[in-house]
Amino acid sequence: MEKSRSRPSSRVGEERRGRVRGTVLALCAVGVVVSQPASAQLLVDPLEVVMITAGASRVSASFSLANGSDTPVQATITRQDWTRDQNGDNRFLPAGTSGTSCGAMLSVSPLSIRIDPHSSRVIRLGVQNAAALSKECWDIIFVEEVPQRASVRGNSLQYIFRTGVKVYVAPKGLTRDGAVEGMEVQDAAVSSTASSTSNAVAAVPASKKQIAIQFHNTGGMHLVAKGHLEFRRLDNSVAMQVPIAEFPTLPSATRKVLIDVPIGLAPGDYVVLALIDFGGAELVAGQIEYQAK
Repeated sequence: MEKSRSRPSSRVGEERRGRVRGTVLALCAVGVVVSQPASAQLLVDPLEVVMITAGASRVSASFSLANGSDTPVQATITRQDWTRDQNGDNRFLPAGTSGTSCGAMLSVSPLSIRIDPHSSRVIRLGVQNAAALSKECWDIIFVEEVPQRASVRGNSLQYIFRTGVKVYVAPKGLTRDGAVEGMEVQDAAVSSTASSTSNAVAAVPASKKQIAIQFHNTGGMHLVAKGHLEFRRLDNSVAMQVPIAEFPTLPSATRKVLIDVPIGLAPGDYVVLALIDFGGAELVAGQIEYQAK
């Protein structure tokens, strides 16, 4: 499993079905920092579940929790709504408040579980009255490890690890479609960090310019798209090609994807062609003029 273990964050990572992904959120109580680094004990797999109802009245799926440590782990299972902004940041909401949740149709069991050392357990997902579903819905299931009692006296810093599993439920036959609705050239953001002295050190970006692509999911299912940019000379020959990494987009949503203009592009006039593959019958494309200086 590919886990991003981080300080408190609102990001949960995304990829194509069949690849594991997600974010572990470390929430800490006030105290004195423990010298040994904390780490999650549970391996959650997969971190994305897609359930296609195909006209059935009930469909089921599952994900597993594996404890590779030498001590038992207690975990609680909770459920929330979530949405994603155009920059790719996830936002978590109380269950049933987003309008896109599967609601009472989706069940999760068990909601509390103990996993013995070097063993695994299964969390079951079920969808009732699935035949009535007419559009895709989605939820996130959080697996939260119950913290162990501190083994040291005095104050200590306690970490609670929470892993999110995204669950999509959709009827069969929904359309998969998308469009590039706009492209523009913009300045790349320059970040600044303070050094150990009072002087600020500016981080020089890999590129001073970026190509911003507005991709719109016009179909009925969530998409995971990827592609590339072609920097074409005026004679239509390709000067450079830059990959566009995978990015997810929810139904009817728009994503803003930023790609650095490559270093080493010779001065001159170019047509920048964006080619996006979202798994549909055809690629979608957009273009913009660019002058390299």
